[in-house]
Amino acid sequence: MKYSVFICDDDQSQINIISKFLGKAEGIISDNYDIVFDIASANNFGNAKKYLESNPYDGSIYFLDIELEKEIGKNNGFDLAELIKKQDKKAQIIFITTHADLSLISFERRLGPIDYIVKPKNENEYIQFQRRVVKTVEIAISNLKNSDFVQKMTFHYKVGRQIRNVNIDDIIYIATTDTPHKLEIVKMNGRGQFFGSISKYAKENSSLVKISQSCLVNPNNIELIDLKKYKVTFVNGDTADFSLSEYGKMKKLFDKIKN
Repeated sequence: MKYSVFICDDDQSQINIISKFLGKAEGIISDNYDIVFDIASANNFGNAKKYLESNPYDGSIYFLDIELEKEIGKNNGFDLAELIKKQDKKAQIIFITTHADLSLISFERRLGPIDYIVKPKNENEYIQFQRRVVKTVEIAISNLKNSDFVQKMTFHYKVGRQIRNVNIDDIIYIATTDTPHKLEIVKMNGRGQFFGSISKYAKENSSLVKISQSCLVNPNNIELIDLKKYKVTFVNGDTADFSLSEYGKMKKLFDKIKN
């Protein structure tokens, strides 16, 4: 799997070192994950901001030099991390610094980095730095994999100003209602309504199956498929019709349920 990595450091040699270590990390971590790193970089706050605005990431790894502009209070790695967090909710941020005592600032600003790595000053520290980079990247990848799994297994929808989160396993089906753009969600423990479209949620949730323009179902909660009547029966006794265009898909589900 390919992971995007963004490095921002005002020292180009430092960018080259981290890029070199990431190349080695591909081989080491690939014992557990089949991975490739797609690396981009910038050497100052302005260039980094411009690049990230033009190339938005989702679920990426960031190596950020804290002392970008040589001033801790302005356009530094902390400021860049804040911008990244707004754009990439799953961002895995790794701070590179010459000052190990700056971690408190990150805590106060709620930046949530996964590590602080102090830049090496001699050969022994260089080796430790390499090991730390590889280990931290491995943690970042594990975090992203877990995040993707949770995302896949959770259905999100909005009711008023509230965001509701439902485990996919608890959803039986989602169907249109007589009110335009209003959907009904039928769960194991009840029902609810919210605004949206079947097509939108079908694209966003690969675990759910669209059986018609008006119905999105959890295939694990289908009790029976009647191919002759183009009808499905759910575990709660409800039924729904599926469209002729979805017959092939329903035939595959039928064979799976039958077996």
